[in-house]
Amino acid sequence: MKEKLEKQIFKHTIIFFIYIFTIELIIRFNLSSNFFNYATLRIAISSLILALIVSLILNIGGSLFKKITASIIGVFLIIYAWVETNLYFYLGLFMGLGNAEQGTKVIDYIREYIIASKLGTYLIIIPFILLLLYYWYLEPKLTLKKLEKTTIFYFKPVSYKRKVLVYISIIIFLILSSITYYGTLKAKFMQNKMQTTKNISLFIYPENSNLAVSQLGIFTYGLSDLISCIFNLSDLDLYEYELTSTKHQTQVSDYSRNIDDTLWENIIEKENNNTHNKLSNYFINQEITPKNDYTGIFEGKNLIFILMESVGEIAINETFFPNIYKLYNEGFAFTNNYSPRNSCATGNNELTSMTSLYTINNTCTANTYMYNNYFQSIFNQFNNIGYHTSSYHNYPEFYYSRKIIHPKLGSSAFYNATDLGIKWSALYEEWPSDVELIEKSLPYFINEDQFMVYMTTVTSHQPYGVSSEYGNKYLSELEEYDYRLPLKRYISKVMELDKAIGELIKLLKKSGKLDDTVIVLTGDHYPYGLSSKYINQILEYDVEINNEVDRTPLIIYNHSQEPEKIDKYTSVIDILPTILNLFNVNYDPRFYFGDDIFSDYDDRVVFADGSWQDSSGFYNAPKAKFISAFDDETDTYSDEKLIEINYEISTKKKMSSLAIKNYYFSYLEMALEKAKAAQAEEE
Repeated sequence: MKEKLEKQIFKHTIIFFIYIFTIELIIRFNLSSNFFNYATLRIAISSLILALIVSLILNIGGSLFKKITASIIGVFLIIYAWVETNLYFYLGLFMGLGNAEQGTKVIDYIREYIIASKLGTYLIIIPFILLLLYYWYLEPKLTLKKLEKTTIFYFKPVSYKRKVLVYISIIIFLILSSITYYGTLKAKFMQNKMQTTKNISLFIYPENSNLAVSQLGIFTYGLSDLISCIFNLSDLDLYEYELTSTKHQTQVSDYSRNIDDTLWENIIEKENNNTHNKLSNYFINQEITPKNDYTGIFEGKNLIFILMESVGEIAINETFFPNIYKLYNEGFAFTNNYSPRNSCATGNNELTSMTSLYTINNTCTANTYMYNNYFQSIFNQFNNIGYHTSSYHNYPEFYYSRKIIHPKLGSSAFYNATDLGIKWSALYEEWPSDVELIEKSLPYFINEDQFMVYMTTVTSHQPYGVSSEYGNKYLSELEEYDYRLPLKRYISKVMELDKAIGELIKLLKKSGKLDDTVIVLTGDHYPYGLSSKYINQILEYDVEINNEVDRTPLIIYNHSQEPEKIDKYTSVIDILPTILNLFNVNYDPRFYFGDDIFSDYDDRVVFADGSWQDSSGFYNAPKAKFISAFDDETDTYSDEKLIEINYEISTKKKMSSLAIKNYYFSYLEMALEKAKAAQAEEE
């Protein structure tokens, strides 16, 4: 028996609508999103549109084609949804096509990735099994019964004219559904006024993947991400932004930074490129934060900045890590510091620490824009005052192209494991020793009159669930502790890092450079591959609450300074302007999205998806919900204040993205140099 075409399309549409929408609901359940809101309705409409498209594809061929195609589409959808959702639980963000290069490296840590996956995400297997049962068992049975009941009848094949009418009707329905869906993206009553990015902008350019999945669903996010990558689309909000602030006027005092904007203003006046002018007008109108009592306390000293691999607040432990603990207690210790997760955390947070820029969520910014120049970077700022700059890492160029990135950032020389003669293994579980990094690096800079050094360590890198040289090295010292083995292996690796910090102190003292050297320590991100339940065994707070897992140490130490604890909320983006102020480097604060921590400002940590944390509480951007830090909620924010904060944060992130994508700082540096040369000729 041949069913009528419209009945077949209707049947397959209903089946795949139920299948797709059920997966979406399961994902929302695992993300703890609200089930019944306007976003759910929007996702239901998009599920219907996708189901109708699938139904049309299925009706191209015969019975066997339908079975095979339905199965392939079904398995692709659950694999995509499961992988993306658990990347979120693992990395804190949905990956997207722009980060596919980094995403493929999940194969290296597949064991840890699967362990970190949420049990609830496996529920999507149930609708998949039901889908297979229907197409491979139930539908053939139903078709056979109909044939048995109707063998005495003769069925005419569907006419060409009827087919055309059916497909025209379907196309009209698709257009109407799409218009309805577009309406859900634009209609005011379906927008959340707290939301950091408009839904239409999320649909066209879903750079904020967490918010996009929350508002559009996992599958529409995936399609939007694919299309935006193929056609190189941009965020609409970037171009809708209009400068509303006027140039800050501050009272001149002994702490004022005197910056002459004459050349810059002339460049803006003559520039015809709208994007460059938009960025110039944005930056020139930012506040020039003044100096303060901490300005220049380290002026003329050397600097060693160490980005510690996978080091969270577990490292602040006197028993296991005495050297890190010593620096924490004898230097500036920042008690509310965070290194926000993103889909390329080490590379992007490394770039942020060197430039104080927000990186772009849907790409590994460090690699994608490796040829970008930043005249305001940490290397260039110290180059300008005569320091010898260099950078070091004890692994080769497998993940990040530091051989290109660091010199473009101004490092006079970058040395990796091969350059330093450090033995390394291609086995994922084996990482070189940070002690060796210190020993092999020091001869390259220790005899310089003034040096600025950037090091990225690697020993404490995951995995922790398998045996490894440094994961096992100090296990005998941890026998008395009732910790799970992965946590012990992590501690063992960080103990090797701590030995490296001790070796650095010893060698600086031996060379007579300890008093004249400032050491900055911070973590690139929390230890991926170590589950929250293991981390909670050793920390006093629950890392599963809000984004507390992203807490990392931040220590600024000099042997001759007075120790101090700073309780402001800080993150990796604030480190560079703070260092420049402490060293009294002549810098322009307007080019940095972070703040000098010792200045007077509203301290607030911003996460990759637009969420933020301060002393009053935590704002969850995907849920557009503020969670007060106080039980009585007496010191919470009004809706108007939340909207104001969200707009400011969203604008900063968008301007940073626009500057990076358009190589703005390279442009401005060249423009200023030309303007200076022209001015010199006139004089």
